[in-house]
Amino acid sequence: MDARTRLESNLAAESEAYGYTLSIWGGGALLVHTFGIPGVTWAMAYVAGALGGFGTLAVLAFRGVSETAAPPESQSPLVASTIHVVATGGTLAAVYLLVTVAGNRRPVVVYLVAGFLATAAYNLLLLLEELAVEEVVE
Repeated sequence: MDARTRLESNLAAESEAYGYTLSIWGGGALLVHTFGIPGVTWAMAYVAGALGGFGTLAVLAFRGVSETAAPPESQSPLVASTIHVVATGGTLAAVYLLVTVAGNRRPVVVYLVAGFLATAAYNLLLLLEELAVEEVVE
């Protein structure tokens, strides 16, 4: 495999996780900016929220927890759908709105909701972004 083909393969495989990493890290940074460095409780609340968001979407997508998590084969994504400007930017905007509205009230709840929101919003906006790119190309 030549260098360009390997790079294409790496970028295609990493694009969704990379966008999610930017969203979850960026959301955490917004929380830290507002509330300061989290202790164990706040950090665990953020992780619990993220797990809850992922779990909720997984149960909805796969129609239950006892189903096999094997999505149907999909075509390789278009390059335009691998950059995730809408999914990442929209997620950070949603977390920023949450943090702004919540202010300094109940940080543990805000961390929990922000984790859920970062995961759910990113995945739902990613779906919208990919569908929009497919519509434009077709």
